[in-house]
Order: sequence, then C-alpha cells, then structure tokens
Amino acid sequence: MRCFIAVPVPPALAVTLGQQAVPDPGRRSAATDLHLTLAFLGERDRDWARRLWPALARLAAATPAFGLTLTEIGPFPHREGRIWAARAEPAPPLMGLHRNLWRCLEESGVAGEERAFLPHVTLARLPGPTRAAPVPGPWHLPVTELVFQESPPDGGGYRTLKRWALQ
Repeated sequence: MRCFIAVPVPPALAVTLGQQAVPDPGRRSAATDLHLTLAFLGERDRDWARRLWPALARLAAATPAFGLTLTEIGPFPHREGRIWAARAEPAPPLMGLHRNLWRCLEESGVAGEERAFLPHVTLARLPGPTRAAPVPGPWHLPVTELVFQESPPDGGGYRTLKRWALQ
C-alpha cells in the first residue's frame, strides 16, 4: 500500500479552503482528503505499518497540540508551480514534530527525506505551471492529531488506517 503520515484538516477549515478559487483547469482535492503531509512513506506492507504504530502512538502522546497559520494560497512549490496549495508557516512546534517523527521513522528503517520540508495543504493539481496571484490568508489549522493514511491505487480518496490524538 502507498501510505503517508499527516495532520488532517478539520472539516470546517476544509470547507473554507475548498471555497477558495482555483486556477482553471485545476483538479481540486476533495475536502475530506485535505491534510498536511509530514512523511510520505511510499509502498509499505500493512504488517510493517502496524509494527510502526506503537512508536507513532508514543510520539503523539508526547507532543502537545498546537496551531499553525496558513499564510497564503497559491502556486507551489514555487511561484510557477503545478500545485495550488495553502502554505503553512514553519512554526517551531511543527518543525519539532516533523524532526521527531523522522527520528522515529529512521529508527524503523525508513531512509530520511532528501527534499526540504515545505509544509503545505494541497488544494488542487494543475495541468501546467501557473502565474496566478496568491490569495493572502491567514487561516488557522489546529494540529491536534496525527493520521496514518493509505493512498488507494485507483486514485480514490485517502483512507485513514490509524489516528492518534496529540497531548
């Protein structure tokens, strides 16, 4: 299964973000699928995932809940990107959670991510680069839980396999 660990976007915020304009012809993400990815794990075996879950439960229990500011919606990862996303401020609590999560993953044999962590919530995928102007925020994203999600091979919506409340 293709899987990842994320912070889910609460339903009310997902509706608000979903009402924001997307450059045509963008393919919107479903409101129920909105999340901020902390770690993409790629193809993994379900048994491997289940063995990882106790460590993720300990991490969540040791992490206080916090809030994030989504500063703007616009092209991602750069000003002519092919993704329309809400950018998150790289606040210290988020960066600490990300660092601790990757420490936990590396202890479980997952190779570290080579790309820099650019926190964002993907709202739409675009067929090509866009020069559309960003929409200024802010929007508030409460970070109260972690989710382990599966990305089905048929391209359907993400499926939450496990969730853990933060402290």
